[in-house]
Amino acid sequence: MSQTILSALIWAFSFWMVADSLRRRASPWWIVGILLIQPYGGLAYLVYIKFAEARQARARLENAASAEQEPVPAGSARASESLLEVADQLEEQRRFGEAALIYRRAVDQKQGNARALHGLARCSIELGHTQEGIERYEALMALDPRYRNYAAALEYAEALHRAGRNADATGLLEGLVSETGRLNHRLALAHYCEAAGQTARARGVLSEALAAYECSPPPEQEANRRWQRRIVDKLQELAPS
Repeated sequence: MSQTILSALIWAFSFWMVADSLRRRASPWWIVGILLIQPYGGLAYLVYIKFAEARQARARLENAASAEQEPVPAGSARASESLLEVADQLEEQRRFGEAALIYRRAVDQKQGNARALHGLARCSIELGHTQEGIERYEALMALDPRYRNYAAALEYAEALHRAGRNADATGLLEGLVSETGRLNHRLALAHYCEAAGQTARARGVLSEALAAYECSPPPEQEANRRWQRRIVDKLQELAPS
């Protein structure tokens, strides 16, 4: 019986390490090693990947804390930027809870910190705190609606859609299309129209997008070729049967 329990624990540990390696998008060889060389493959992954990453994260936090304590002029952004670098790296590792703590601290220190607002909004959505994420996006849009070349606005629209606010998501994209005329914004608008059950309207948006593409200069057409192809594919998908 004890051997059976030990074997079950080894397999559970190995599956935990495999799941972690998939989340981190580690080399597929780690998965092979973890499963074929039990339990040593999993132990090697634990030491060389997870423990090493933990040490690196701790070092980054210590460096950021040191930066905060340096005698810099009042109002200096050095410490804040150092912490936000740490938060960005944590978010890239999908450690959203830890990243959100740093972003929230930066927002509390400076309400107009667009970078921190954006990071906190993204992390809140990933953590399932949709309403908080929407509120942070709203604050960011009031501060800079064109933040990161409208990428934040598109994320905001998706957050609204997730919250069941399709009309608001559609309205936001209508504003973007009116301002930019970009094909990817038109495609996104068609997507939310379709999600709201407005298939005919979605087809109209896509048809107008193709017309705008055909009227654009050749260099612009070349730059937007991939969006044009996606619009054509979507039109075919939405064609009446």
